[in-house]
Amino acid sequence: MPVKPLSQLAESAIVLIDANIFIYAARAASPQCEEFLARCARQEIRGLTTLEVLAEVCHQLMLASARASGAVTQATASALRHRRDAIRGLANYWPVVAAVLDSNLAVLALDQQRFRRAQIMRERYGLLTNDSLVLAAADSYGITNLATRDADFDNVPWLTVYKPEDIA
Repeated sequence: MPVKPLSQLAESAIVLIDANIFIYAARAASPQCEEFLARCARQEIRGLTTLEVLAEVCHQLMLASARASGAVTQATASALRHRRDAIRGLANYWPVVAAVLDSNLAVLALDQQRFRRAQIMRERYGLLTNDSLVLAAADSYGITNLATRDADFDNVPWLTVYKPEDIA
């Protein structure tokens, strides 16, 4: 339940990383997120994430890339869905996702047990599906630290939430 600045994560801490941390770093919107991920890369902090978090990162960066390229005027899946040629031409988001996959982060796979556990998290904490999957991963692996900007995790009593402070 405590909420702390991302910069206060102790050396050697184990932390689960939510999608928005990767997105803020990729967009250069948060030097704190960039430094945090650099600390993970240097193995000062043991960073973990999930495949579904990476899918969300990939999705959001793809949409942003489509908007930046002019392929769509709104960065939404419905705007891009029927623009298959435009999708094929989008490439600048993937190196960011690949860099995460190639980094020192552990990536936790989704299995049926954790998928079912997420329902308990939704019922207990009132979370939407993706957030409940993140929390189920933390619970399943005994992880008590989460790096995110998402306020939906702030009231989970067994979790310490670390947030960037440089996002307006």
